[in-house]
Amino acid sequence: MLSQIHITKEKYRSERSAEIAVACDITANSISVIFYDLALKRRYARTALFGESITAQNAAKELLRLFVTSLREYGIGASNVRRVGIAAPVHIESVLETELSVETLHLPPEIEVFFVPYISAGISGRFTATLLTLPGGDWLAAGIDGELCIARQSGGKLDCAAFSLNGAFDGSGLESGMPAENGAIDAVRREKDGSIVYEVVGDRDSIGVSPCGAAMAVNMMRETGTLDGDGIMTDRDLLYIGEDFFVSQSDVRVIQSDKARCRAAFETFGRSKRVFLSGEPFASESGLRAMLGLGAIPEYYGSAGFCRNSTEQGIIMFLESEEARSKAFEFAKNACDITSELLSAFDENYLKYLGF
Repeated sequence: MLSQIHITKEKYRSERSAEIAVACDITANSISVIFYDLALKRRYARTALFGESITAQNAAKELLRLFVTSLREYGIGASNVRRVGIAAPVHIESVLETELSVETLHLPPEIEVFFVPYISAGISGRFTATLLTLPGGDWLAAGIDGELCIARQSGGKLDCAAFSLNGAFDGSGLESGMPAENGAIDAVRREKDGSIVYEVVGDRDSIGVSPCGAAMAVNMMRETGTLDGDGIMTDRDLLYIGEDFFVSQSDVRVIQSDKARCRAAFETFGRSKRVFLSGEPFASESGLRAMLGLGAIPEYYGSAGFCRNSTEQGIIMFLESEEARSKAFEFAKNACDITSELLSAFDENYLKYLGF
């Protein structure tokens, strides 16, 4: 993971109303704050912090700093904020609920601050927010970042499970890893002449490699034979992407382990006709294809719907309507966490899918 803190700010519109909702998405290594115009029903601006571990001890301080400076940056008065919604890992959310209030956020007392409810101790409100974005009927959905959360809705029943990962797919386990924010290398390919070309989010100087870019690089090595079936780089210890960034043998090992854990989770959990995937590796269709090539997701999920981050949109939906908030609490109340029932089969499948 990057050793320096980075903050990116984007203002999407020049005009806005006086009714703003603020969606806050907190992961183990990033915070994003999205300003959503409730009257015009569109995103107005977004600020993201990454390059630092977010813990129960520093989450409130970092979120408050990002929140206050962003209001000032975008010229949004505290009186314009109508609602604030927060989704975070369970151990962080439990602390934020006691440390954050309208007073600490410097907002008027009538403003509502919501926390997206979590499903279980292992499945946070971030995944609940993801579930809000899904259509009706039966489906299977997975969110892949620092862990893999997976759910299947079938016949009105909702089963969920969560499996830990080692940091390949949120960037925290990669030497130059970062989320697919501005400055991230998010696409890597080899030209016919053998040269390696890459693309950077925001078309600016690169500062690190996203999980999507890393997955594409490792899949490229697999296809060209510079990575053997045991995950060993055959002619080098580093694959340089440009002059400054690389994928290392240790990165390959983390990706190898996490791709096996992902595949084991999917195989253990079972199939569905409709599949939806969310996470940093799915920042583009090329990322999805790389994950298929690596074997991280089954071949029969090749037509899955995908996006980089459905959690942010889920929090916005949670803030927009009472109906969505009620649906989120129904998910949290009725979902059944079956992780413990699957662990034995998961461990067996993990060993089966370790090779490339």
